Amino acid sequence: MSVNSKTWWGTSLLEALEDFTDSGRLQRGRAYSKDHRVLAWQISKGAVKAAIRGNINTYFGVYEEPEYKVSVQMTHLTAAQWKKVIARLSQRASFIAKLLVGEIPENIETVFAEFNTHFLPNSYQDFKVSCNCPDYAVPCKHIAGVCYKLANILDQNPLLLFEMRGLAPDKLHQELIKSPLGKVLAEATEAGSDELDFVDSLYTRPELQAMPEEIDLKQFWQGTSPLPTELPELQATSIPAVIIKKGGDYPLFWQKPGSFITVMEDFYVRMRKTNQKVL
Repeated sequence: MSVNSKTWWGTSLLEALEDFTDSGRLQRGRAYSKDHRVLAWQISKGAVKAAIRGNINTYFGVYEEPEYKVSVQMTHLTAAQWKKVIARLSQRASFIAKLLVGEIPENIETVFAEFNTHFLPNSYQDFKVSCNCPDYAVPCKHIAGVCYKLANILDQNPLLLFEMRGLAPDKLHQELIKSPLGKVLAEATEAGSDELDFVDSLYTRPELQAMPEEIDLKQFWQGTSPLPTELPELQATSIPAVIIKKGGDYPLFWQKPGSFITVMEDFYVRMRKTNQKVL
């Protein structure tokens, strides 16, 4: 497993590269992801264009320090595929909430799998790469270096993965907030972005007031009317597991195929019946 990325999506990108590339070549490729090796870097319309400073290699007839042109691109999903995926993403609050704040849900691949496709690359078929170096192997160490740098950039800008797959992040945002659920979550996110006001105290301080002389202290403490001797019977809530529902059907820690909400609703109902028998 690669340890050159800080996030699960960046790691997944490198793991896909490691699955079909010689480990020794990748080891040398890591050195080409450093700033002193990358002379130019540009990402446009889902394609990375980079200039990499190479080494002198007399075996290949390279007697002066070269500059290699590298291109890395992922295969794009079709417009029809994106339409189906976005429609399904818009039905899940947990997906929309994370995507609107620039994060990628860990179980997002389940949505793509429904349409017989995938989001993160899982084979060399998902890449379109080129390099003008004399190395016969593809990917060469220069291409590997660009992929390592790309993974580090994705750590800071994960929505760039959508652009690498053919969907601009702005377009993704526009499509998500078109749905009723996306509109509500977008408004809540914007409302929560206001700056916080500082207060002098963590608790509300009481305001002292002098008691009027005409008030009878005995009447003040006992009240004008007696308290009721019998309280109305409390009614049980008709919506079990209402707090659990806020996490969605499939929270991050839930790995089973069934809905987490359904399981917890049944658990709440059984516990309430048990408590009623005990009380």
